[in-house]
Amino acid sequence: MRAQLQNLREELPPVRRLAQIALVLIPLVFAAGCGDDGPRYEGMPEHVKKRHLGLEGAPNFRDLGGYETSDGRSVRWGLFYRSDHLGDLTDRDLEIVSELGIRLVCDFRSPDEKAEDPDRLPAVNPPKVAELEIWDASFSAEAFKERFADGEVKSEEITQLLIEGNRLFATKFSPLYRELFARILDPQNLPVVVHCTAGKDRAGFASALILRVLGVPLETIYDDYLLTNFYTAAKIDRMVMLVRAATFFRVDEAPLRAVMGVERRFLEAAFAAIEKNYGSFGRYRREALGIGDAELEAFRDRSLEGS
Repeated sequence: MRAQLQNLREELPPVRRLAQIALVLIPLVFAAGCGDDGPRYEGMPEHVKKRHLGLEGAPNFRDLGGYETSDGRSVRWGLFYRSDHLGDLTDRDLEIVSELGIRLVCDFRSPDEKAEDPDRLPAVNPPKVAELEIWDASFSAEAFKERFADGEVKSEEITQLLIEGNRLFATKFSPLYRELFARILDPQNLPVVVHCTAGKDRAGFASALILRVLGVPLETIYDDYLLTNFYTAAKIDRMVMLVRAATFFRVDEAPLRAVMGVERRFLEAAFAAIEKNYGSFGRYRREALGIGDAELEAFRDRSLEGS
């Protein structure tokens, strides 16, 4: 990291150099803790605290259990987890993750992202890793860095990129989500954690698919999706401050928050693309995700509890 910063100091003009240095530091800010867990849950439903693992190095690591389905059952706790990248887990974090007994890690990051922040996983009984690389030049980390370095990016431009990215998750990248389900339909691969870098876009859509396949209503799925903004709020605040200060406040706060958080319309775009291309989620589930009706019922029976 020190050498990378030195190269930026030497090669770039002053303002652009500061912007690029700030963007190199973004992953470090994401790695910082989210602060005291005491008052942070005040006023929130009890499940918001219960599902949060509170990992220092992965603040968006959380359990998808407890959500009620349309038929009155609920998702079992301790089977499905979603997270940001696992490269900054502390030793204590690793102890917590090890106790979860995770058997499979589904990593949606690009090769460059994985090379920059390799996952830290338990050394004893390590989980299997499925490399499900989802990336596109239009919404890659480098693409966003270039836009912010220029200092001219607008929040609506960023949101449109993220909306289109979610459409691509549901269409272009459906084969990789099909691979996800091919693995988690096997009970030998559970518990599972799905993750990308920030745990909000690629892993966010994966989590939404898991819940939808299990029969969780869309409104509940949107609520879970938006919890990223709550669990990572402290990091987002620090990142915004860092980047704006380093660029002499040439970068507006709104586009920074747009790229670091999530909005309901991002995920809505993915489900709208499913409806447009397949006519119904049921058909998408069968044809794109490869989950037949019998497999669906077996998956639900294993993953849900209650009458």
